[in-house]
Amino acid sequence: MKISYLGLGTMGNGMVSNLLKAGYELTVWNRTAEKCEPFARKGARVAETPAGAVRDVDLVMYMLSNDQTVEEVVFGTKGILSGIKEGQIAIDMSTVLPATSLGEQEAYAKRGVDFLDAPVFGSKQEAAEAKLWIMAAGNKAIFEKVKPVLEHLGQTVHYFGKSGNATAMKLVGNLIVALELEALSEGLILAQKAGLDLKTVMEVVKVADFRSPLLVNNGQNILKRDFSTSFALELMLKDAGLIEKFAASFSSPIPALRVAEKNLASAVALGFGKENASALIKALEKEADVEVC
Repeated sequence: MKISYLGLGTMGNGMVSNLLKAGYELTVWNRTAEKCEPFARKGARVAETPAGAVRDVDLVMYMLSNDQTVEEVVFGTKGILSGIKEGQIAIDMSTVLPATSLGEQEAYAKRGVDFLDAPVFGSKQEAAEAKLWIMAAGNKAIFEKVKPVLEHLGQTVHYFGKSGNATAMKLVGNLIVALELEALSEGLILAQKAGLDLKTVMEVVKVADFRSPLLVNNGQNILKRDFSTSFALELMLKDAGLIEKFAASFSSPIPALRVAEKNLASAVALGFGKENASALIKALEKEADVEVC
């Protein structure tokens, strides 16, 4: 199977590396062309446009930063739709609104192209180590056809049925992520204010019934003041906005998310948007007049 991959950000870099390791013939495209060079040296073909990237391949995969970028890369001048042909398969791995996925599915279907929405959980390390948790939605037969490719990228692959359902699950999951980060930030600040030893606090977080890898990993890094980016704070804020729109379409209450979203926005306004999403704590630290360490 010949594959093209568009979008070589934090996540795309790891996934493309693993596709090359798996032996796939690969074409890559990125808006910043320099990011393609390491993969060109490993044998990948570099395309100048999205339309050029999808030429003469079986499977088109992409992960892009937001709904607007998906619209530009898929529907824009020299976009994917201007080059893709009947019989090809497209997979969007971006975190977007389900409505965006459904719009893509409709547009591809008019050209005889099968489409899956297949966002992922995990960040930089999981992408590099092929340990992502992948969700996919769309035609079941097409899912089964591309599942072996997805298995080279993730430790689990989950099928969610009709188009748009995987992106819906991604927003449900990121709602939980945002609230975990908010809870972790509030808890660590309160623990420090109360005079608790934070290393011992984290020992409890590692073993108690409320433990999670997200709490443990981010908590440990916060104590080290390590906010190197696995998942950018500004992207977490973007996703919070998507979750709010999605929840509103069902009149589903999200009061806790609005608290987390306010603090995410404050942290971005303070200049921490490019740091890891755990830098959310810096907005609360400013309010509390304390630094967790």
